[in-house]
Amino acid sequence: MMQMLPKWLLAVALASPLLGHAQAADPLPPSTRLVGLNGTPAPTQEQFTIQTAADLVVTLTDLQSPAALSSATVVVTQNGALVGNASLASPATSANFTLKGAVGQYELWVFGEPGSSFSVGTYTVCVAPSSDPSNCIQNASLAGNISAPSAKADPTVSTLDIVLTVTTAGTYTVTFTDEQFPAALNVAPNLALFQGSQAVALGIASGSTYNLNAGAYTLLAIAQADQTQKAGLYGISITGPAGVAPLFNDSLPVGTLAPAHFVNSTVAQSLSLKITDFSFPTPLATGNAMVTAGGGALGSVSLSAASTPATIAAPIGVLKLWSFATPGSGAGTYEVDLNSASASVAQLAASVNNGSAVAFAFETPTLAAGTYQATATDFQFPAALPSLQFAVAQNGVILQQSSMATTLNITTPAAGPAVLLAASNSPTSGNGLFDVNVQTNAATPQLLFDKTQAVSLTDLFDTQTITLGASADLNVTLTDLKFPAQFQDLDLVVSSGGVVIGKVIGGGTIPIQATPGAYQLTFIATPAAQQQYGMYTVSMVNTPPTVTLSASPTTVTAGAVSTLTWTSTNASSCVGSGGTFTGPQSAGSGSLGVSVAATTMYTLTCTGTGGSATQSVTVTTTPAASKSGGGGAMELWALILLATLAIARELRVPHRITFVSAARRG
Repeated sequence: MMQMLPKWLLAVALASPLLGHAQAADPLPPSTRLVGLNGTPAPTQEQFTIQTAADLVVTLTDLQSPAALSSATVVVTQNGALVGNASLASPATSANFTLKGAVGQYELWVFGEPGSSFSVGTYTVCVAPSSDPSNCIQNASLAGNISAPSAKADPTVSTLDIVLTVTTAGTYTVTFTDEQFPAALNVAPNLALFQGSQAVALGIASGSTYNLNAGAYTLLAIAQADQTQKAGLYGISITGPAGVAPLFNDSLPVGTLAPAHFVNSTVAQSLSLKITDFSFPTPLATGNAMVTAGGGALGSVSLSAASTPATIAAPIGVLKLWSFATPGSGAGTYEVDLNSASASVAQLAASVNNGSAVAFAFETPTLAAGTYQATATDFQFPAALPSLQFAVAQNGVILQQSSMATTLNITTPAAGPAVLLAASNSPTSGNGLFDVNVQTNAATPQLLFDKTQAVSLTDLFDTQTITLGASADLNVTLTDLKFPAQFQDLDLVVSSGGVVIGKVIGGGTIPIQATPGAYQLTFIATPAAQQQYGMYTVSMVNTPPTVTLSASPTTVTAGAVSTLTWTSTNASSCVGSGGTFTGPQSAGSGSLGVSVAATTMYTLTCTGTGGSATQSVTVTTTPAASKSGGGGAMELWALILLATLAIARELRVPHRITFVSAARRG
C-alpha cells in the first residue's frame, strides 16, 4: 500500500516558471513535449513541485493487470531538461531511478504499450524519499493505464478508460445506447467495471444494476464502428440513488469520428441544426451533424435534408455538436450551424480529405460588417506545395475564392465569424507549410486572425500561438532531448501575419525582435526509426542583457585620469559604481574619464526584460613623482652648502669689481 508524506513537502503546480529567472515573464518558458507517431497512445503527464531539497527515488511498477505490459517508460524533466528516466525490462516488473537533491518543479511522463493480446495495461509510479522508497509522496505519485496503439489495432475500434468516484454507496444502473451516427456500430459497446485490480463486472449488459460501495472504480469500454464509414457514436449513463448526480453520463466517439464541439446552453430552448456543403474544392459525398446532451441524442441532420434544418429541443447544460462527412472526387469542406430563433448558438467549420488532396477550414473571430483583406501564403518549407486553393465564406456562402495563394478583398455583409478555406494536392516531398490570415483593409492594416498550417504525409506537425503585448528582444530555442533517441527530423518555423520570422533546423537558438501581436510556432517532428516517441524542448524567452566594460589605461599615477568605455545589449538601464563612476550611466554604449585617486574597481550593471548583467574593471594607481625630480634629504643639505659657498664668494667679489671699475674710469 502506498503511504503518503505530509503535504508540506510538496504542492501540485499547473505552470512551469523558471527558477530564479529574470524579472520579466517569458512568453514561453522552457516547455518539454513528448511526440508520438500517429496511432500511439497519449502519454500520461503530471506536474509536481518539491519544496524542500531531498534525494528522491522514482519507481515504475507494472501491476500486470489484466496482463504484463509489453513496454513502459517513466521520464522526469525539469525546466526543459531530462533529469531521469527508467524503463521496464522483462522479466522485471519494476524499474527506478534517483533524483539527487530534488527541489523545484518537475514534469513526470509515462508511455509505453500493453501486452500484445490486450488493449490496456496498468501501472503505478511512486515518488518517495530515497531513505524510504515505499513512502510515496501523495501528489507526485500516480496510478494509470496504457492503451493499445490504434495504428496497430483496428482503426475502427475505440476504448474508454476512466476512473469513477462513488461518494454515496447504493444501487447504480448502467445503460448505453448506439446513437447510430453516422451509422450503426459494427460491434455493440462492451463494458467492464473494476475496483483496483478486482473485476466488479465484465460484459455488462445495458440496464444492469450493481451495488457499489464508496470508493474509486475504473470503467473500461470498447466499441467498433461501421466498417464502411469507420466512425460511430454511443452514449453511456450510470445513475445511482435518487438525488445523487449520475456517476457518468456522456456520448463517446468511435473510430475516426472527430471530437465534439462543446456548446453551453444557458436556457432550455428550441434550436435549428443545419449542415452546408461549400463544394470547395469539390462537393462532398455525404455529410451529417448531430447534437447530444449527456449520453443521449437530441437530433441530427444530413446533407440530403440540408434545406430543412432539424429542430432540436435543447435543455440547459452542456451540449455536444458532432459532424461527419465523406469526400467525393477530392477533398471537401462544410459548415454546421446551430441557431436559435434570434442568434447563432454555435458554428462549426470542418474538412475531409481523400488520398490525393487535403482541405482545411478555419473560423475567424467575429468580424464586423465591412471590407477586409484575406491572404494565403505558401511558406515553401521544407518545400513548395504543388497547389494551394483559397476561399473565404460566411454564413455558409463563399464570398471570394482563388485557385492560387493570393490576397482576396472581401466584404462581409453581416457581423459574424468568417471561414477561411484552403486546399492542396498532397505534396510530393511529403511536407508543406502555409499561412492564412485576415487584416483590416486600411493604410495600416491590423491583423485580426492568423493561422499557420502544415500539410504532411510523413512528419508530425504541431502549432502553438504566442501572443505578445509589448515589444521585446527574444531568443527562441529548440532542443532535441534525444530520448529515447535523436529525432529523425526536428524543425521549427516562427511566423507572424503570414511572414516567416526565423527557422531552427535540428535544434539551436534564433534571436527575434518581436513587436506586439500573435506569433505562430510550428514544429516538424519525426521520431527516430524504430521509435514511437521522441522528446524535445522549446522556449521563447527574453534575451539576457550583455555588458562589456574596459579602462584605458588600467594603471595610472595617483590623481591621473583613466577612460572607462562600455557597451550593452538588450538593456534598458545601466548603473555604475566606483569613484566618480557611481550612478546612472547611458544604456547601449558610452565612455567617461575618471580621476583615479587610489586603486579603484569600477562596476557597471545593466538591466533589461531578460534580467541583469554585470562587469567590473580595476584601475591601479602608483605614487605621484616628486616635482624636483628626486634627491630627498641629501639634496636639501647640498642646496644649503651651495648657498653658503655662494654667499661667501659674494662677500669677496665687490673689491675686485670696484678695482676694475676704477681702472675703467681712468
